Amino acid sequence: MELYRSHVKYVWKAARRLGLTPTEADDAVQETFLTAHRRAASYDARGFERSWLFSILYNVVLHHRRSHQRRTARTEDGFDLDVLPSPSSVAPDQRAETSEGARILEEILAGLEPERRAVLVLAEFEERPVSEIAEILGINVSTATSRLRLAREQVEAAMARRRARDGWRYK
Repeated sequence: MELYRSHVKYVWKAARRLGLTPTEADDAVQETFLTAHRRAASYDARGFERSWLFSILYNVVLHHRRSHQRRTARTEDGFDLDVLPSPSSVAPDQRAETSEGARILEEILAGLEPERRAVLVLAEFEERPVSEIAEILGINVSTATSRLRLAREQVEAAMARRRARDGWRYK
């Protein structure tokens, strides 16, 4: 129960960053903690709870994507990446700009393959070293490095296309 209380927010944010809608994230979080509970007796995760939970979550997300075709419609609240400021702390124009940035980021991340997205999320949002990312995802370090490089290149290319198309907005 303590594991859940300590890490539920982190697991939910990670699920969202891996591309799940809020409803899907709720289900994935539940499945992640159920799996963690079943495996707790056979695995000592003390000090590595977040890494352990992320690896479980990652497998839950991959299973979800395999068993359910990728969703085609997103709800308006599907773009909240927990990077938006609270409404009272920012002017409306700044809030709209931040919201647009989060929507663009989610759109670009949605275009990444799940394996690349997971590596990018761990490296950029979680600030994990590549060796730890490889361990969490159960891949070798060179594969993690390659996926991270390709993901960064894909994000840069998507941003360059967006700047070329909407350049007037960024001046």
